[in-house]
Amino acid sequence: MAGTKLKVHHYYIRNSEVPFEEDMFNEFKGHRNLAVEELPPWTQESTKEKASRRAVSRALNAMFNTGKGGKVYLGIVDSGMVRGLQLTTYQQDHVTGSLDDLMSRYKPPVKKHRYRLKFVPVVDPKCSEEEIIKQCSYDASDNLDQTDMTERMKPHIFRSHRYCWCDKDGVAQFNCGVMTQDYVIEIDILPWNSKDPRNQDSGCGSLINLHPLHEDEEGSVYFRRQASLVKYSMSEICELTRQEARESLEEEVNRLKREIIAKEEL
Repeated sequence: MAGTKLKVHHYYIRNSEVPFEEDMFNEFKGHRNLAVEELPPWTQESTKEKASRRAVSRALNAMFNTGKGGKVYLGIVDSGMVRGLQLTTYQQDHVTGSLDDLMSRYKPPVKKHRYRLKFVPVVDPKCSEEEIIKQCSYDASDNLDQTDMTERMKPHIFRSHRYCWCDKDGVAQFNCGVMTQDYVIEIDILPWNSKDPRNQDSGCGSLINLHPLHEDEEGSVYFRRQASLVKYSMSEICELTRQEARESLEEEVNRLKREIIAKEEL
């Protein structure tokens, strides 16, 4: 993980193990297929085999619905080993656009201030400190000329397992000997904040403003339970909402009681 001696941006070391495991707040994925439509056909469930890969959307949906926040790491496999994902500037734009598109398809849609996206460099364990600083501070978009910027404005193909133009460009660069930086993509789901003015029209209930529950692009509702995902039925969702409402109301009542006691003691 990040070095302690260098004043550089956060980075990961290739083939190292991160010092934490998958749990309530952390999920590892070795791919970047965000929506279910992006999964390659060979990973899909069949009559003979289970699905070998699940869309990232399920984990994101569960973290939003649990309301406590969390982070999904793309480019780290289930064992916690850092593999990284090769991404050109155009492909980073694709991931950013694909995530925004996915969040707009949730019901209700997820507002942009509730999640963050970061591309964290992956460096070789044999890299010198100077090389690490160079890789962590390098921004390929700084070297784009006018032609590149025009190319960058081309619309990306979302909701498909087929290669987008940016992926074909990445393959062409590789075939020409252009080395592309590896990254771990961190998708940070922020905990629900009922006091945030931007959330006032998004929560459930006028008094306690509980976090909203979202259906994913397939109409499913997931929740995070330790290091696993649980798909809830409508009756289970209703019961969970009642429980959370009771707990929130009890907390609010206790807070008001403490305020009253404090005022009486003055």
